Parts: sequence; C-alpha cells; structure tokens
Amino acid sequence: MPPQLNTVYTDREIARLYQQLPGYWLLLEVLKESDNGRPEKFKLLKYSKDKQELHEFMMDEDENWSWDKKYIFVHADPDKECDLV
Repeated sequence: MPPQLNTVYTDREIARLYQQLPGYWLLLEVLKESDNGRPEKFKLLKYSKDKQELHEFMMDEDENWSWDKKYIFVHADPDKECDLV
C-alpha cells in the first residue's frame, strides 16, 4: 500500500517509509520539533524519484506553502540509515 499524502507521521514512521521507498525523494513539512530542535512529527506532502518534481510541487501546487514553515527533502537511500531518528 503506497504512503498516504498529507498524513502526519512520527520520526520513526518516516524511518519506515524511508525503507519502503528506496530511491525516492520525500518532501516533508516539519510539524513539531523536540526541545533540542530535532524534528519529530512530519506531514508527507509528496514523494517522487525526481527531486525537481518536489520543488515544482512546493512552489506551484501547494496552496499552503509558506516561508514560515519548515520543509525537508529526504532521499531514501537504501544503502544508508535514515538520519531523522
């Protein structure tokens, strides 16, 4: 089952998505950070094998885009551990 867009995920759930989507770029909006500033809750906005597609989505299609929000682009590299956790 493909990941659901606009769903809130914890950092550990993102680590699982990382394993499920090897070779994909994930566009995440940071919703909550820990006291030390480490992101711990995210909204999955979009994922694609093409990072440029995520840039275009963010700038052209995401009506809620704002400079006040924090976004992260993550490449799910199957040979590396997810460093969000």
